Amino acid sequence: MERRKITIARLRSGVNYKKPLDHIIDSFCYLLKRFQSRHEEFDYGVYNYNYDKAHRRNPEHIPNSDIIIIPSENEFHYHIKNKEGKSTYIDPKNLEKSDTAIKEHFVDLKDKHIIILRSDRGDDENLYRNYTFKDKPIRKVSILDETDIPGNIHQLKYHFIKDEIKSNDVRPFLFTYWGTDKRNDQNGKSGDNRHDILKQLQVGMGNYHTRFIGRFSTVKRDMKPDTMRNIMPILNQSRYTLCFNWKDNKATTSRYHEALACGIIPMVYKDYDSTGILVKDDWQRVESAEELDEKIMSANYLNKYKEIYYTYKQSLLTKNQIYDSFESKLLEIINEN
Repeated sequence: MERRKITIARLRSGVNYKKPLDHIIDSFCYLLKRFQSRHEEFDYGVYNYNYDKAHRRNPEHIPNSDIIIIPSENEFHYHIKNKEGKSTYIDPKNLEKSDTAIKEHFVDLKDKHIIILRSDRGDDENLYRNYTFKDKPIRKVSILDETDIPGNIHQLKYHFIKDEIKSNDVRPFLFTYWGTDKRNDQNGKSGDNRHDILKQLQVGMGNYHTRFIGRFSTVKRDMKPDTMRNIMPILNQSRYTLCFNWKDNKATTSRYHEALACGIIPMVYKDYDSTGILVKDDWQRVESAEELDEKIMSANYLNKYKEIYYTYKQSLLTKNQIYDSFESKLLEIINEN
C-alpha cells in the first residue's frame, strides 16, 4: 500500500516550535510533534512550520501531499475589510505577502484533504473554501476543533503554565483581558458585543485596576499581542477575567484554562459553556459589566478561587490523556474517505 503524505502548513505567520508558551497554537504543535514520532506509517512535510529548525514558505511538499494539516487561529482576521476594501486588522504588507504565497503555492487542491486544527469558531470550512482558497476547489475539508477534546484541547496550556509559573499573592489588577475582540468577521458586523463589555469594564474600573493585552477596537490596550510566556507576569498579578464564546454557546476557550493556571478566576459571559463542561458554579456567570463589577467587589477572591480551582481539578485531563484523545480524533479524520 502506498504511503500517504501529510504536510503541516502555516499559511500566515510561520512557526518554529521549540517549547510551549511561545506560540498561540502551542497546544497543537506539542500534539503534532508527538503524533509524528508515533506514526511513522506516514510521510511528512512542512510549510512555514518546523520543530527547532528554520521555517520557510517552501512549497516543495505541497503538490505531492495527500493531506494538508493547517493549525489555524484568527484566519478570519485576514479577510475583514473596511468600506474602502482595505484590511482593518492585518498590516497590508504582511497580508499581501501571505496572500501571494497562498495563491502561488497552493495551486491544485482538488485531490487534497485539508484538516483545520481550529481554536476559533470563525475559522470554518466556508472561510477556507470561499475566502482563503477562493476559486481553488478542495476535495475535502475537515475540522478538528479545540472542543472536540473533552474539556478543551487547551487544558494543555494549564499544564504548560503550571510547569513554569510561581504562585503569587500580590495581585493589584482586579481585571485582565488578553486576546482580541470579535466585533467583525469577513461578512461585516459579527453580532458579538464583547468590545462593548470590555470598554465598560475599562471605564468603570479604571486604568489602574485593569490590564488589556492584545488587539481591540474600543479599548485602550496596555500591551500589544504577545506570547503567553511574556504576558504571564501580568496575569500572575491579576484576579479576574471574563470568558466569551462565539458562534456556539456550548463552546469553551483556552482562556478559562490559562486563567486558572495563573491564579485568575474565570468569570463567563451569559451562556458560555452552556452545558457546564467547565463552569460548575453559576456565580461565575454574568449578564453585564455592571454585574461582573458587583460580584468582584462583594466576593472574597481567594476563597472563591480555591472553590472554583478545586472543582476544575477534579475533571482535568493529564497531558497523556489529552494526547490520546487528540490522536484518536486525528486518525479518525485522516482515515475518512
